[in-house]
Amino acid sequence: MLAVKDKDTILHISYEDMIKYHGRQYLGGVALAYKIMELSFRRLLPNGVPERDLISFFSGLGENGRGVIDGLEMVTRVKSRNRLNIDNSKLEHHPGALAPNGGRYYFELTYGQNTICLALKDGLLPEEFLVLSKKALSQGLNNREACRLQELKEELAALIMTKKPEELFKHSL
Repeated sequence: MLAVKDKDTILHISYEDMIKYHGRQYLGGVALAYKIMELSFRRLLPNGVPERDLISFFSGLGENGRGVIDGLEMVTRVKSRNRLNIDNSKLEHHPGALAPNGGRYYFELTYGQNTICLALKDGLLPEEFLVLSKKALSQGLNNREACRLQELKEELAALIMTKKPEELFKHSL
């Protein structure tokens, strides 16, 4: 369960709440967003609850990272409060696996003046997921392929949620 402060109210938001907000289309991204915040909040505020108004976020996935963006938006309101940067044009020197739809799995969450940088570790994304995701964007999928891609997204999200964030991301403050 994630906790954030919105003015004088502490909100507790679960992964299931985030799915209700986003839906299931980019479920792996929602799971990544949850783990990004779980690790970032713990490292940046080990004994506190972050305030929404002090959080900003950079996604190396750009606009294609809809699950990550929606997950962060629900919890932190970074998009609606204009504290989301999705310009992935300067990522060539950053770590993180290449994303099938452009960009990298590289993220920065800033709280006040402190930033944590996170890069998804290599080898976590199945090759079949990467191939089908690229194909979906470039030429489209038939019904069987679309169903298989959704199965892979569900499996990947379930796997992500069983892992400790440190198992998923290389990170530094």
